[in-house]
Amino acid sequence: MAGWWPEHKLHGLVDRGGEAEQYARLVTWLDTTLMHWVVTHRFPLGDQVARGVMAAGSSLVVLAAVAFCCLVYVVVRRRYRLAAGVLLAVVVSVLVAELLKQLVGRVRPPASLALVHAYGLSMPSTDAALTSAAAAALVLGLTWLQPRRRRLVGAVLAAGVIAIGLCLVYLGAHWPTDVLAGWALGIAAGAGAAAVTSPLRWGRRREPPGCALG
Repeated sequence: MAGWWPEHKLHGLVDRGGEAEQYARLVTWLDTTLMHWVVTHRFPLGDQVARGVMAAGSSLVVLAAVAFCCLVYVVVRRRYRLAAGVLLAVVVSVLVAELLKQLVGRVRPPASLALVHAYGLSMPSTDAALTSAAAAALVLGLTWLQPRRRRLVGAVLAAGVIAIGLCLVYLGAHWPTDVLAGWALGIAAGAGAAAVTSPLRWGRRREPPGCALG
């Protein structure tokens, strides 16, 4: 019996290792198949739109303008708790994404499948993680909005997040599962940040839906 338990655990690890290898092969096959489909269905207008979205997302002018508008809104409406939740979600999602990239160690799609050259490791997508984290924290933090308006805001933000993720795949900056993993991470980070900064958590009652629409 003394030697049975370690051997039993070893067999379990071998079985798990085999399952992990099969899962990795399945993900690789799925990503490769989807990326080849994307490559064969690219078209000039799609190339321009995807490149434009990527350029806007990496433009310091655009980012500064968005940050300024958000800052003005936060100060004027005094939505400091909402801003804290969104900022916390973004920071956590980016840090965890970078950590997971080092652990997974996955390379980006090859140049033969990509329209742009992206640096660094691939899984999960940091862009997908931070955009979904910000969107989730924002929607969950808008507790004063009427449910109908809140759903509308959520639909618009979700469409934007999905569009950015699709552009990343279209350009070949990420594999499809990189974006899916980024979305999952971002939603989890956004939900966690919204819960931590929720007015209900700190003893403040929710504002009636009709008292504030900003």
